[in-house]
Amino acid sequence: MITRPPIDGPIDFAILTAIEVEREAVCAAFSLTDENRAKKDDRWYWRGRLPLKQGGAYEIVVAQPVDMGQVEAALLASDVIRHWKPRAALLVGIAGSTHPEKVKLGDIVVGKSVWYFEHGKVTPERTTPQPEMIPADAALLKHFTGMMKWDGAVPTERPGRERRGSKVHLGVIASGEEVIADAAARDEIASGHRKILAIEMEGYGFSRAVWQSFEHVRHLDIRGICDDASLSKGDGWHEYAAAAAARFAKHFLLDRPLEPRNGAGQVP
Repeated sequence: MITRPPIDGPIDFAILTAIEVEREAVCAAFSLTDENRAKKDDRWYWRGRLPLKQGGAYEIVVAQPVDMGQVEAALLASDVIRHWKPRAALLVGIAGSTHPEKVKLGDIVVGKSVWYFEHGKVTPERTTPQPEMIPADAALLKHFTGMMKWDGAVPTERPGRERRGSKVHLGVIASGEEVIADAAARDEIASGHRKILAIEMEGYGFSRAVWQSFEHVRHLDIRGICDDASLSKGDGWHEYAAAAAARFAKHFLLDRPLEPRNGAGQVP
């Protein structure tokens, strides 16, 4: 159970989301309600504490921007770092699969790197791409490779008839400025790097803002798959995919990837 801490204090993990269904899923996973709201300047946050089995607890804060997209994600990350000075930040939300036959609806993709594919040079002859890659934090990735296995259970009704658990994949997450709803465009993006498994719209802005901060905040992008980025995409899997990403994020934290700032003392 998560408990409500004092309004101020050192934050271990900030959990950023892009849209309401993602933020609600994270708040549900960590048992945060309206009573946990905290305001800094003009932004609302959800502030809580996650006790750990080995003693101590993580102080956490959850945040959502006004709108989706790279710029909003970067602005939110900058504000979170300025307001709370977290030791680490997770971007938790939904994404499209670039390999639907392998990474299926409801699965999780943990970003080894974020691949920004929008940069390039346009001439009358051709468009020359200039993609940029930002790697995830090495310490968090190393912990992921040896963490306790997740059972894939998600306490949200799963759409469709198939009753499989969510599987976790480690790969590259492609990040751009547009909603991709075309299989050909999806495949062209995925061809830029053979390990791209998912595509979304906030990872680059988040990673860039964190990477450029003076505080050296550790970061990781965690995505639940909600569609295949084709013309048939819809909103039917949003709630489940968001819940899966949130539940995996909680499982990751409960495995104690970093030592909590408050040590191993008693948790009220």
